[in-house]
Amino acid sequence: MTSVLLSPIAPTRPDAHRPDAHRPDARELGVGQDSELAAMPGAGTGDGDHGGRTDARDLRLVSSRPTPATFWRRRLVVGAGLLLVGLMLLGVLGQVGASADLADRVDGHVIIEPGQTLWDIAVVTAPDGVDARAHLAAIEDLNGIRADDVQAWNVILLPAR
Repeated sequence: MTSVLLSPIAPTRPDAHRPDAHRPDARELGVGQDSELAAMPGAGTGDGDHGGRTDARDLRLVSSRPTPATFWRRRLVVGAGLLLVGLMLLGVLGQVGASADLADRVDGHVIIEPGQTLWDIAVVTAPDGVDARAHLAAIEDLNGIRADDVQAWNVILLPAR
């Protein structure tokens, strides 16, 4: 008696255990001959019987071609995604450039104490050889304020020398 190994993965064919069973191959069937294919039970049907042959008629596309509207929707989605990624990159690069530019122009900071003026800060922090008026104008430009607008506890950035 012959033993047959059955795999839980591979489906069994009904004639797999019979050594005398003979299935004709494509040359014997003559794939172009419809009458022979129709005469064979399970042959050429592609119905998942795992024993039959398939011919060109059984090989069909599963889905139809997308409509032009589908192509346009896909293009719009891809375009919007690329635009969003581009804007995000520009924003990140702009922030890096702005912070690097500001870091190059700033030498430190001072907190204004009550009773102190921006002129006092300019006189004390002016580098050697720089007029206090020019330094005061540089402080105003860097901070975007006027000397009259300074209040106690404001943080003032000092320009690089």
